[in-house]
Amino acid sequence: MNTICELAGVGRTTFYRHLDCKNSKEELLVFKINYEWGRYVDLHQENVEKDKGFALTCFIYENRRLFTLLHNNGLIVVIMRACKLLVSGGETWDKNLSYLMSYFIYGYFGVIYQWIKYGFDETPEQVQKHISDTLSAGLSQST
Repeated sequence: MNTICELAGVGRTTFYRHLDCKNSKEELLVFKINYEWGRYVDLHQENVEKDKGFALTCFIYENRRLFTLLHNNGLIVVIMRACKLLVSGGETWDKNLSYLMSYFIYGYFGVIYQWIKYGFDETPEQVQKHISDTLSAGLSQST
């Protein structure tokens, strides 16, 4: 926990103060990841506007030590919830679009989860190519 708190930039006292509430540990970590994403966006605005998905992949790579620690400590749900929040930007959609967005968000999470499991052994560019190739294959099969 010391290392997770240190990497997340959250004091142990603050972390444990929130532990008495259900899911508060996860809430605090998701909040911190979202906060750091906001800081990343401020520093990389042009890249985010050009390709938010790739920028998000780069953000995760730059914070791979934290994401690896979350994975190794059984906090996969934090990574999943962070992916959902960061991809959606907190937006809500109508029913039809929500199915499509859920499919994309949890597919993206699956790619990130595998990348973490493989020890971030590929660059963000290589991971992005996997995502693009998968989407292209799916689209070509649907026509």
